[in-house]
Amino acid sequence: MAWLRDIDTWFADHVFAHDQQTRRYALRLVRNPEEAEELVQEAYARLFALENWAGIAHPHAFTLRIVRNLAIERFRRADVVRLDHGAMLHSLEIADQEPTPDIVAMDRSELNHVVKMLQEMPPRMREAMVLRRIEGLPPAQVAERMNISVSTVETHLIKALRLLMHKRTPPGETEARTEQAVRWECGERQERN
Repeated sequence: MAWLRDIDTWFADHVFAHDQQTRRYALRLVRNPEEAEELVQEAYARLFALENWAGIAHPHAFTLRIVRNLAIERFRRADVVRLDHGAMLHSLEIADQEPTPDIVAMDRSELNHVVKMLQEMPPRMREAMVLRRIEGLPPAQVAERMNISVSTVETHLIKALRLLMHKRTPPGETEARTEQAVRWECGERQERN
């Protein structure tokens, strides 16, 4: 089956093989077949959104954890919670404040993407961005360390930010992102003064 992607094969072997158990678990959590189906589908969608899906040690347990966390999110957002649902939610272990594994994996994936974009930048632009935004140096110290003027540092930072935003912005969101860039540029100038 050459038309299957690696993730499709992994999903079929490690996640979908436990589909009935996952659906029963979701139904036990929300006690509504339609909601249970939505939880399972959303969990599956989150799995397919992960870039490092192959690194998940226990895919079935990971999927159940996603379903559980999605159910808790739904209960918390609900305007009215039936008493039996409230009791069931109470019986679940209290969710810790740590990010869920799917969020950690997605954040890691996004961080890897940003690192790759930084590596593709021109060297001086990347150096200015790293010194200012990662090491947290003020613009004057960045300029001194790079042996350039503060306005040149700002120019490098603005170009770097625009490049990052351009590569990360989905089509149709360009206007909102441009407004963010303008606010960021103004903040940089105010901070310098």
